[in-house]
Amino acid sequence: MVTISEAIKEVFTELNRVASAKEVIRIINQRYPNRWKESAIYAHLYGCSVNRPSAYTQHPSMPKFLFDHGRRMYELYNPEKHGKYDKGYPVSRKPAGEEEPEIEEEISLSLERDLEEYVSRNLGQIEEGLTLYSEKGSSGRQYSTDVGRIDLLAIDKEGNFVVIELKAGFATDRVIGQVLGYMRYVRKNLAKGKDVRGIIVADDFDERLKYAAAEIPKLKLKKYIVKFEFRDIET
Repeated sequence: MVTISEAIKEVFTELNRVASAKEVIRIINQRYPNRWKESAIYAHLYGCSVNRPSAYTQHPSMPKFLFDHGRRMYELYNPEKHGKYDKGYPVSRKPAGEEEPEIEEEISLSLERDLEEYVSRNLGQIEEGLTLYSEKGSSGRQYSTDVGRIDLLAIDKEGNFVVIELKAGFATDRVIGQVLGYMRYVRKNLAKGKDVRGIIVADDFDERLKYAAAEIPKLKLKKYIVKFEFRDIET
């Protein structure tokens, strides 16, 4: 069965030129209708690029065969034409920062919205007995606090609170402070004596985050794994 990466490579091999993300998505949707979300294809275009350092940290499992020209323009990577890259950096030099961080941020936010949608409907896969918090019309999804918005605020089978923070891609230790702040807010304003725990869900975690989380008994890390499902289309 064809994967998104294979479908993208198939299109670029046939086009044999620079093409926009919109053009590639249009062709893929014509060939494989209703197979994949646009956000997933955008993410793969970015994640399959050899010249984006964060593609190696946020999407390490994706094959690298595209060259990203910026502005969502791509073509098949040719080392003789584009130069050699080591984990997203030109081998001759390593730039201080990446180009067009707004594109990376937009893709990440889109993936997090998809992840949030899925997890909110399948909380039992995170932990058996979890339900989304709801009280007086307030939803536990994107729950607003004085210190920011909690991605998902849930209640476990014992009636205790669980703060769930979602990261599409690679999570760093910076998320620790964010989650602990949310947990403190919930304990102070909502818990009323109930326990409060935290769960960070991500594709992968840096080592410093793992070490820090190991020192916090009420904080767990959960790695998500993307699984493709397929269905026949009547023609």
